[in-house]
Amino acid sequence: MSSNYVVLTGANGGLGRNTTLALLNNNYQVIGIDIAPSNITHSNYTHYVCDLTNDAQRQELITNIKNQTNHIYAIINLAGIFMMQSIIEGSSKDLNKIIQVNFFSMYYLNKELIELLDNNSRIINMSSEIAIYSPQPFMGYYAITKKMVDTYSDVLRRECNYLGIKVVKIQSGSMKTKMLTKADSEYQEMLNNTKYFKSPLTTMKYMMDREITKNANPNLIANLMLKILKVKKPKIRYRIKNSKALRFMNALPEKMQDNIYKKVIK
Repeated sequence: MSSNYVVLTGANGGLGRNTTLALLNNNYQVIGIDIAPSNITHSNYTHYVCDLTNDAQRQELITNIKNQTNHIYAIINLAGIFMMQSIIEGSSKDLNKIIQVNFFSMYYLNKELIELLDNNSRIINMSSEIAIYSPQPFMGYYAITKKMVDTYSDVLRRECNYLGIKVVKIQSGSMKTKMLTKADSEYQEMLNNTKYFKSPLTTMKYMMDREITKNANPNLIANLMLKILKVKKPKIRYRIKNSKALRFMNALPEKMQDNIYKKVIK
């Protein structure tokens, strides 16, 4: 490993902070990026406050990174937001926002830093178990972005094969972060404001609460990141703490899934 610089987005979030600390404890030089400041102080840590969806801020960030180092070992894309929203009743503004944050921030950063990566470098993209399965009602905005990330990661991996760069996607289940609190508050807001879906959303509350209580420790992601950085030949995908209920539903024909959602969530 000719360089031990790791660029990590979402560095101040639940997954990002735990991963940052794990990297620092393993002697990596970490360049953390987040929309919010960080209180991590370490000689091997540089933090940049940046909205990656803002072109001017992102270009300034890229310049700063290139001035700091001419080679990075890995890019870890953890920046992301969650939205629970109806495809019918939700706003196009919200859809555009989540696509910009969850997909385009990753796309642009990888594209603009690719010249600093070389043979055996790694790009790790945070997808979701949602990308694997047939999407649930009222999860469309989030599911769309994670399926975009999943497909993008596959194409990027196949192109990076020619460059010797390893591209890995993480298809994770729920982790214990502030994102889960946001899911609950967004559900309540949707329930209060819905015109068409009061009944199914009310029924969904118990199911959603049950899934949320199964959330896992973010350190599982931090440890997985270390493993991916250290192994010679990482897998192309890692699935961690995926929902058994979603896995069961996905094993059924899609028409049967439609009928189950209609009859159970009513």
